[in-house]
Amino acid sequence: MLELYNNRIRPIAISIIRNNNNILVYEREDDITKEKFYRLIGGGIEFSEESSSALKREFIEELSAKIVDLVLLSTFESIFTFNEKNMHEIVFLFESKFQDKELYSKNELIGLEGDREFRAIWLPISDFISNKYILYPREAMDFL
Repeated sequence: MLELYNNRIRPIAISIIRNNNNILVYEREDDITKEKFYRLIGGGIEFSEESSSALKREFIEELSAKIVDLVLLSTFESIFTFNEKNMHEIVFLFESKFQDKELYSKNELIGLEGDREFRAIWLPISDFISNKYILYPREAMDFL
């Protein structure tokens, strides 16, 4: 998930998980601008950890879910401002699937990032393409 590091480049691994014409995302809001947006599930890569291992670990830690069939789609930089802080991420974008097929039938998955609870939900890909909702990082849009 999104952690705040000042003046550091943060490597992250995130994944597109498809459910028919939907993808799994969670909602965030910039505390300053009040902009609402969505992010893909994943998180920080720790020192000496491969991106695919980090992604699997993040899904287990945050959603208690195992992912399989990981395919690296792209690696890119994402430079943005969040809560008036300049951020810089190196993003490893994957596509993957849940090992437990029952997770696809749930409307939402309750996750935990540290002590903060979040809801992961399925939203139509078309809502991001039509700009009804914002997906960050924007570069991920090319792979929907």
